[in-house]
Amino acid sequence: MRRIFDEENRLQLWLDVEVAVAQAQAAVGDIPKIAAEEIAKNANTKTVTPGSDEGDREETRHDLASMVQALSEACSGEGRKYVHYG
Repeated sequence: MRRIFDEENRLQLWLDVEVAVAQAQAAVGDIPKIAAEEIAKNANTKTVTPGSDEGDREETRHDLASMVQALSEACSGEGRKYVHYG
C-alpha cells in the first residue's frame, strides 16, 4: 500500500497520463508529433522530481497544476506549449 500511495509513484502515474494524452493528441493531429516525443522524454521522476514542483505547489495550491508547470519547465522546445493541452 505504501508503494501505491508513495508520492514518487503518484507523480509518475500522473506523468504517464500526460504522455498518453500527448501521444493520442499527436496521433489525431492536435499537437505536433515532436511535442509529444519531447513530453514523453521528460515525463519521468528523474526530470520532474517530487520536490521540483514544491515551490509551484505553494503558489498554485494544487498538486496537479504544479506538476503540469514543472513538466512544462522541463520541456525546452515544442513540448513546452503542449503539456496538458486542451
